[in-house]
Amino acid sequence: MAIIEISHVEIPSLELNKSKDFFNKLFGWEFKPFGNGYLLYNSHNGLTIGLRKVDEVKEGDSTIFHIKVDDIDSVLIKAEKAGGKIFRKRTIIPAMGYYGLIKDVSGNIIGLFQKN
Repeated sequence: MAIIEISHVEIPSLELNKSKDFFNKLFGWEFKPFGNGYLLYNSHNGLTIGLRKVDEVKEGDSTIFHIKVDDIDSVLIKAEKAGGKIFRKRTIIPAMGYYGLIKDVSGNIIGLFQKN
């Protein structure tokens, strides 16, 4: 079996600048703007961390990690066959690849990432 890697972690933020400062002081992460209401830290070692602006934390807005896969569509099909649900179909991330979201059998949302 292939090695499974977490490639991206997405953290909802009520106040982007406050979150950015917090994680910078805590871990030294330098976030940069990456689209409307989104900041991105790139470790340059295969892991990125995103801060996403939200008005409130609700279903789907909890911290989400993304697992690197070769083919999102096949994993989405497998997830449904295993009793999970598709939360978001394969969606493009310009210049990076694609992502999708599944709900596991307990309702946890797990991200999938497919590199270009």
